Amino acid sequence: MSIVGVAFFIAFFGALGLTLFRNPLFGLYTYVAVFYLHPPSRWWGALLPDLRWSLLAAAVTILAIWLRAPKETGERTRWLSLGPVRVMIAFVAWFWLTYLWALDREQHFPAAVMLTKYLVVFYMVYRLVDTPAKVRTFLLVHAAGCLYLGWLGLSADASGRLDGVGGPGIDDSNTLGMQLATAVVTTAMLLLRATPAIWLLGAASIALSLNTIVLAGSRGAFLGLAAGGIALALLHPTIVRRKFILYAALGIFSIGAVASQQFWERMNTVKAAADSPDEMDGSARSRLMMAEAQLQMAQLYPFGSGHRGSEALSSLYLDPQWLTKAGGRSSHNVFLTVLVEQGVPGVFLSLVLIAWTSRSLLRIRRASNLAGDLELGLLGAAIGGALSVVLVSGVFADFSKCEVQIWMFALLAVLVEKAHPARVSRLTPGYSSASGLRPALESERAGRAH
Repeated sequence: MSIVGVAFFIAFFGALGLTLFRNPLFGLYTYVAVFYLHPPSRWWGALLPDLRWSLLAAAVTILAIWLRAPKETGERTRWLSLGPVRVMIAFVAWFWLTYLWALDREQHFPAAVMLTKYLVVFYMVYRLVDTPAKVRTFLLVHAAGCLYLGWLGLSADASGRLDGVGGPGIDDSNTLGMQLATAVVTTAMLLLRATPAIWLLGAASIALSLNTIVLAGSRGAFLGLAAGGIALALLHPTIVRRKFILYAALGIFSIGAVASQQFWERMNTVKAAADSPDEMDGSARSRLMMAEAQLQMAQLYPFGSGHRGSEALSSLYLDPQWLTKAGGRSSHNVFLTVLVEQGVPGVFLSLVLIAWTSRSLLRIRRASNLAGDLELGLLGAAIGGALSVVLVSGVFADFSKCEVQIWMFALLAVLVEKAHPARVSRLTPGYSSASGLRPALESERAGRAH
């Protein structure tokens, strides 16, 4: 066993001990660390026992929550009463129900188990990360994990697109690029208010993440990163606008500095495809053919065909030239995936979740500007940027089982609690929780006029 493996083994069980006897937060951060480190995927973990590290960390964390975490008070909404949790529970319940008629039950069952696990992950994050300060710490752990992936990318084989760097769920180039892009936008907002040590950590994470995104060569991740940047521009607190513009310019310069000619040539295929379908490369054209086929599949299966149903049906709708050697083609669009595989009910629940997210982000932005709560505004923008990355990247890849968005939904639910009208009314003169934000806005504008 290597020295690194021994160090990981000691640190892991030491952290679980702290989880049980000190604070359950140690277990949550251990879970996230294992998500990125994933010993079975690393050379130093070859001789470590297969202990299902993530499952063990989550189980100990849940036990510690029940034993040691303070009981929920009336000041916080219980997690089962949260709007997004109810939507997610309904989605998972529908997912389990579609098992009855799923075309590929062998693939459907483990996916249903994974989605159920995500409910537990949401619970852990929401239950333990209950203040903006803890939200910031969680996002820094996320940044540190992506810093590690970026460091691995430096020594990886860059002769082709970068695959196999991340662990399960983030090991392909598209998902890896998306995961790193979420860290870039969240960390960028944290740098607007950070100590020198945190600033250095964040800057290093952004630099290595951008470099690895370039190596991954994912068009979806690149467009997702651009969408995340736009979200930051719309959501950031107005008080730091000048600093934000400066940092945004530095970010654009950094992308240009690390991007290779091969990367830009691949990104230019997006523009070429938009200008003329005849200019599409084989990958883009195959995705377009699959999208057209999925629209036909959805008409035949309005209640869903089950997980991987798109792939199971692809040979019936696609010309053989668009199929893989295995005789099928998987979905590369999360929206069409949900439409075909979870049907109209799945699409409806997804749209409800998107609507809740949009409304929550706008509430946080308004509350932050009115109450002068810079930290709340920065964190809200960071999470909004990350969710925008996942949403737009999902147009080009199937991220229907993406864990990072579960983290962000839970963190957003925490921040929405802090942006509740009752809290803002205590911090903002002229605010009326009964009549909404308008009195406070009018008071603020009158003050500016004088």
